[in-house]
Amino acid sequence: MRSYLNNILTSMDAGVICCDVEGRITVFNRAAEKLTGYSAKDVIGSKYDEIFAGTMPSRFSPVELLRKRQKVAHHEKHILRADGSLLPVKFSVNLLQDDSGEPIGVVEVFEDLSEIRRWERELQHARTLMALGEMAGQVAHEIRNPLGAIAGFAALLDRDTPEGDPRKRLVRKIIEGVGNMDRIIGNLVFLARPVKPNLKPVNLKWLLNDVVDHILFEFRDSGKVLRFKKKFPRQNVQLMADPHLIQQMFLHLLRNAAEAVTDDGEIEIQLQRKVAGGVRISIRDHGKGMPVDVQDRLFQPFATSKHRGTGLGLPIVRKIVELHQGTIDIKSRLGWGTRVTLEFPDST
Repeated sequence: MRSYLNNILTSMDAGVICCDVEGRITVFNRAAEKLTGYSAKDVIGSKYDEIFAGTMPSRFSPVELLRKRQKVAHHEKHILRADGSLLPVKFSVNLLQDDSGEPIGVVEVFEDLSEIRRWERELQHARTLMALGEMAGQVAHEIRNPLGAIAGFAALLDRDTPEGDPRKRLVRKIIEGVGNMDRIIGNLVFLARPVKPNLKPVNLKWLLNDVVDHILFEFRDSGKVLRFKKKFPRQNVQLMADPHLIQQMFLHLLRNAAEAVTDDGEIEIQLQRKVAGGVRISIRDHGKGMPVDVQDRLFQPFATSKHRGTGLGLPIVRKIVELHQGTIDIKSRLGWGTRVTLEFPDST
């Protein structure tokens, strides 16, 4: 009978974890190993709340439910995996009872929701871009015409206002504000309209070094001491890409990393050729990281946690990556920071 039950547990696609009344793990099936990244031999005998201390929300811990003698059916939570990432799961928890009805443990059954969440984000992204496409052209026409007039008159004022006049600073602020608005409109149009990249051989080492210099100059008066740790191969790494778009992509990502780190923050950039072909670029900041709810909305236009952000940077990055048939993966954890991994094929 024990062998029969073990075969059932092994063949299940859902993760199964059983704990005794002290909260120690007694059963950890193969699917649980695959989903969490832990091996059964490493966790059996350990306390559930010590292994999965970062499970969110904590009130859904099987041990907590056992203590309250509660059961839960078809709820959702995030389980902390062995690599530190959070896995969205749908789960149920039931009490294990003896013949007299006394609790002798608890069993949790859970299923991976990450693929469902990914498709939900893809659908939301497609809907958002469709809505943007309908409004972008009209917005660009209606706003850029008066903006052009404002910019022209402001330039005349700047020309006719002598240096030292306190009003000159205000005129420069108008010119700067108009430029920012024009860039936002340009970003909207870029997201909403089809773009054909102008592919050329791009030296990624040279381009990344150039963007790092740009970021250091941009943040020179921020009070931060930015430290870039670059891991580049000795030989040049070339990619067939649109130089302007790839530069824009790196600027967005490194600017985000620079804003995320503390006053004396380190940013790691790794560039490498993949053994199977193609290029991988990894950008890791040691900032405070992002909560799960922010990560779920990273690529939604206008979704931002920054006080002065527009929420268009990462959607633009994603579009540039997809225009080059690449992939982007973002992993973040509070207290750990954020890593962005980009992969591109050899030719697009």
